[in-house]
Amino acid sequence: MTNTSINEVPKDFPTVRDWKEELIESLKLSERAEAWLPLSPKERDRVTEAKQSFPMMVPQGYADLINWQNPEDPLRLLLLPSEGEKDESGSFDTSGEELSTIIQGLQHKYDQTAVLIVTQACAGHCRYCFRRRLMSRDVLTKETIEDLQEALAYIAEHPEIDNVLLSGGDPMISSTRRLANLLGAIARIPHIWQIRISTKLPAFLPNRFTTDPELLDVLDRYKSRFQIIIQCHFDHPREISTTTICALENLQKAGCLLTSQIALMKGINDSPETLTKLFKQLHRHGVIPQYIFHPRPVKHATHFQLPIVEGMRLIEKVRQQCSGPVKRFRYILTHENGKLELVGILPGSPIQLVAKLQQVRRGLDNSGVMLLPIDEQTCWLNQ
Repeated sequence: MTNTSINEVPKDFPTVRDWKEELIESLKLSERAEAWLPLSPKERDRVTEAKQSFPMMVPQGYADLINWQNPEDPLRLLLLPSEGEKDESGSFDTSGEELSTIIQGLQHKYDQTAVLIVTQACAGHCRYCFRRRLMSRDVLTKETIEDLQEALAYIAEHPEIDNVLLSGGDPMISSTRRLANLLGAIARIPHIWQIRISTKLPAFLPNRFTTDPELLDVLDRYKSRFQIIIQCHFDHPREISTTTICALENLQKAGCLLTSQIALMKGINDSPETLTKLFKQLHRHGVIPQYIFHPRPVKHATHFQLPIVEGMRLIEKVRQQCSGPVKRFRYILTHENGKLELVGILPGSPIQLVAKLQQVRRGLDNSGVMLLPIDEQTCWLNQ
């Protein structure tokens, strides 16, 4: 269908009634993405080639937000395999998750937080994904939780852990029954007072929260036991559709606190105007800014990186255009040693990066504020 007009819905594009049907149709359509999307011959070849490693996954509703005729469309770049993915530099574990894994599916990097890798599945495949190793067919890693009882026993034996982060993949892809069972099991550990759920479904599959009242009932039921935080992943203001706004409202009505975690990505959102609009729109709909992450050197995704100095200058422009409540976010480089806040730059030769470890991997000392020498081209800090 290479002659499809901009955003014209293909004739065989099915009508969707609920989130499960949309997810199933997304899977079917993604299997033949090169056939129904208006792509160039080279792009179709890349999509076919990607099936051998990190397949293209396009959420059905999200596809309608994309201008497929524009090669520079940021949402298109976010999902479409590119020539840059042939670059073998970088790492599949940029933040040292292997170092923090206690048992399969349970990470304990920071004293107060346990991370459960609930699933390897997502509703869409962001080409920059820092855990693309979980979905890559050529890596064949398995990191999801299998022995939940062993994980719960570990958490119960560590009273310093007061919050559990459900991650993946996307935990909200899981069935409502499974999510209810997870919350119920964690609820029996008395020192856990906060549950966080990382998800991109408000952008990728907002119908998850508009067509499943049972899920909202589950969240509402546990709001008196936990503070439930939905850590929303948004990359661009065009992802905030009418259905997304409805989804966010439903989550708030169910008693959830909403935060935003945004990955800074070259070609997708690396402009002050785009980020300012995104932060303001999210805040307007009750999503509190938390982090913006400096792009990681993920293997096959290093083409999304940009220099730290460029990122710092961009973020400063964004802060100048936002009111106090909106610019509460921190600019973070997630290192294997912890979350390094990028605070500022001091000109000179070399340039000095002002940074502070906001959270430190267990067993390491917090060294506080640091001055780190960098240059205009430094994209990452290995030490």
